Parts: sequence; structure tokens; C-alpha cells
Amino acid sequence: MINLILCISEAVAMDVVLTPTGTAGNAWSLNDRLGRTLGEITKSEHSDVFVIMPQPEGTLRTVKSTHASLDEAMSAIAKLTNGACTLDSQDWVSRGSAPGSS
Repeated sequence: MINLILCISEAVAMDVVLTPTGTAGNAWSLNDRLGRTLGEITKSEHSDVFVIMPQPEGTLRTVKSTHASLDEAMSAIAKLTNGACTLDSQDWVSRGSAPGSS
């Protein structure tokens, strides 16, 4: 008798959050919702190219690395991870308008 084992592979969704690093507005860290580091995105100094630099053995290692905009880079990440890719701007913290503050 032959036993067949069927392996059903479902794409597991993972959300990615971009957090600005530094003050120049040209670099973002990439983390999942659990805070695990996935890499970073940087904007080239000499052109409007955004480069995804994933962790070498991480989930994002197969994503296309160069993009014409931050939105395009975020879309590529979302497509690969089958989840959301959002920007955590933290603007409300720096402006002193955090929820509940008066």
C-alpha cells in the first residue's frame, strides 16, 4: 500500500513596519510586528533610488532591492510577505501631540 502525504502550503502573512532612523529622512528600519529586524531601506544620496537591504537570511532576502519610490519599495515588501507594509512615522511624538496629551 502506498501512503500519500499531501503537503498544503499556505502563504503565511507577515506585516512589516518601517520606522524612520536618524533625522535626515532617508533611512528606515524594517521590523515585523514582533519587533524582529528584517533589514532597512535607504534613499540614495545622489539619486531618487530607494534600496532595500534585507537581513542576509531573513524573509526579505528575495525582494527586489532597488525602487523608484518608497511606496514602490513598500509595495514590493507587502507583496512578498503577503501582509501589510506600513510606515510608522512617529510624527505625533515629535510634535508633542501624542494621543491623550493636552
